[in-house]
Amino acid sequence: MIAVLFANVEKDPGLRVTKEAAGILEDSGCACLLYEGEPSVLDGADAVLSFGGDGTFLRCAKLALPYGVPVLGVCLGHTGFLSRVSPDELSVLRGLSGFPVADRTVLDVTLLGCEERHFVAVNDAVFSRGVDVQTVSLTIDADGTSLGSFLGDGVILSSSTGSTGYAFSAGGPVADPSLSCIVVTPICAHASRGHAFVLSPERVLTVTPEDPERRSVFFSADGEEPVRLREGAEVRIARTPLRCLEPVPGCFFDNVRIHRM
Repeated sequence: MIAVLFANVEKDPGLRVTKEAAGILEDSGCACLLYEGEPSVLDGADAVLSFGGDGTFLRCAKLALPYGVPVLGVCLGHTGFLSRVSPDELSVLRGLSGFPVADRTVLDVTLLGCEERHFVAVNDAVFSRGVDVQTVSLTIDADGTSLGSFLGDGVILSSSTGSTGYAFSAGGPVADPSLSCIVVTPICAHASRGHAFVLSPERVLTVTPEDPERRSVFFSADGEEPVRLREGAEVRIARTPLRCLEPVPGCFFDNVRIHRM
């Protein structure tokens, strides 16, 4: 078995935790490769482990997705909704080859219009007003059927995996990450337009800004550099699977309980 180790040196100074994990894996017969900026190292790997916070996991997952390599996060951050193993649980890595693999819903995002660009959002695709003080208006269609017009500070489209991210802060529902769905959560919606939607993962959603030249609308995938949407732009969002290793049952619900207290 070959495991690629994706380390955040800011979260793991001197790679202390990463090296400890590598020792445990190698003792159990697993070959370890340190990711050093060349994605092709993932070709032929059996697993990729991220060492850092949820942000590190997001970057690692996007690298692993095209190769179909299952991902596991070791949490060196504060939240750990995505990273499933803590530093004091590294001994569980001895059983890495036997960990079950689950397909998690992430979002495949295509920006159409004046330019065509492609994004992957593990947590969420956010449409917002940026620094403007005006509200924005967005129409959302699901397979050509309108969900309506959303007026407010914006809208978050999250995967079930990302329901505990920005959508959680905006009052959206918490979805079990094993549930395959897409969650639509308005941000500070005007009047009665603030209801969230939980949609089938088979839906293809289209988000269109209304009058974006007068009301500035920005799009961002997982908090990355925002893109301003211009007249004629539309964004299509569909589900794509991310393979994740599942070593610790119940970890997700423990985190939800802690962060609701």
